[in-house]
Amino acid sequence: MTRIVILADIHGNLPALEAVMIDIQQAAPDQVIVNGDIINRGPQSKECVQAVRAAGWPGVFGNHEEYILKYVDKTGVPDEWYSDFWLPFPRVADELSADEIAYLRALPHERVIAVPGLPAIRVVHGSMRRLNEGLGHWLSDDELRTAIHGAEEPVIVGAHTHRTYEHRIDGRWVLNCGSVGVPYNGNPAAQYLVLTGANGAWQAEFRAVPYDRALVYDAWEQIGYMQRTMSAQVFKYEVETATYHLGGYLHFCEQHGLERNAPATFARYKQATAGMAPGCSMASNSDW
Repeated sequence: MTRIVILADIHGNLPALEAVMIDIQQAAPDQVIVNGDIINRGPQSKECVQAVRAAGWPGVFGNHEEYILKYVDKTGVPDEWYSDFWLPFPRVADELSADEIAYLRALPHERVIAVPGLPAIRVVHGSMRRLNEGLGHWLSDDELRTAIHGAEEPVIVGAHTHRTYEHRIDGRWVLNCGSVGVPYNGNPAAQYLVLTGANGAWQAEFRAVPYDRALVYDAWEQIGYMQRTMSAQVFKYEVETATYHLGGYLHFCEQHGLERNAPATFARYKQATAGMAPGCSMASNSDW
């Protein structure tokens, strides 16, 4: 029997990562893969990078690794990303050491897990086409075929969407491992995927680990960003509700002509979305 753990989208949420690390010990896997977005948006990106590296887990390059490298390289960063609303982004770029930046830069865009006697697995953060194109239930079968085109393996595991998923198509099995740091499926527990291989086949278990989310909010408070930048408030709201809000909030600001980094604006947005069912977003997270 072989056991593989695939986790992703930690997003600087160290308490969630630490809870998953404890849970993983019980699973006793043969290998753990971190499928992108270790960093950014949450308050403890540096600590999450250090924890993953200390564990010796191989990683995959995600779109938020790409965003931070754009800051480091001072190329391709929109002017608006230097506004107070996006303060967590440059903070991550500034706090990571040169060695940690080099580690992120060297992460491969995909990994293949090949275990004798079991179907091979392709691990990719987004789709085969883009880092920020996720694999999920909103894709038609034709769209899914296009998104995984180029992967020859019978099993493809994506991330990015922060929503667990599995679907069989044309004799292939497509899965999404969900998110450790900020799930968007209505369940706020830290989520990841365990694949157990035996008798020539893999079995999937989507695990969800409760943790003390107040520790995440406290970390933002200690940094002093909770009132200074509304992107920290949006992240907190996402962690609380297990629902994607960033795109919805930005659209709300644009639609109503409101200043996005104003506490009063965010208060209005929370009031407007208070009755929304958990996991039901006002916008797609395809870009983020």
